[in-house]
Amino acid sequence: MAPSFIRVAPLARRSLQSIRVTASPSFTKSCLLYNGMDSRSFSTTLPGRASMAPVFSPDGVKPIGPYSQAIKANGLVFVSGQIPAETTGALIEGTVAEKTHKMCQNARAVLEAAGSSLEKVVKITVFFQNMDDFKEMNEVYATYFPHKPARSSCEAVRLPAGASIEMDIIALE
Repeated sequence: MAPSFIRVAPLARRSLQSIRVTASPSFTKSCLLYNGMDSRSFSTTLPGRASMAPVFSPDGVKPIGPYSQAIKANGLVFVSGQIPAETTGALIEGTVAEKTHKMCQNARAVLEAAGSSLEKVVKITVFFQNMDDFKEMNEVYATYFPHKPARSSCEAVRLPAGASIEMDIIALE
């Protein structure tokens, strides 16, 4: 049996670097076709220069530490943890539902400042001080995110500024 090989040839482009990979027939048959590809060569584009910019919204919660409300990077928006607080950072009082509304409103302000929206959210992580709040939060959450982005939820012993709930978000720009 002849040895399999792979040849990688970089192709120059402005701010992107492309790599063309050509495989031997035996490699193609054993690997590429296994992965659903029907060609003996394919190309992928990798970012040559990453772009990154901080986002600030006067309608969002003022950061309580050395971080940005969000960072835009290569077509994505990474929103820092949103707590149920006024723009000054003062926590709101109220039910879990009211706190969830406030977090989503704060997130909307930051996302819009980044040129995104709640509709473009792809991943959310929710931190609860008490996981018993999960059901009540979900009822409000579903009204803001009917497209059902990926999500993780966990209970945390202590959250920033004494908050009882927090969410961070990743969205498309």
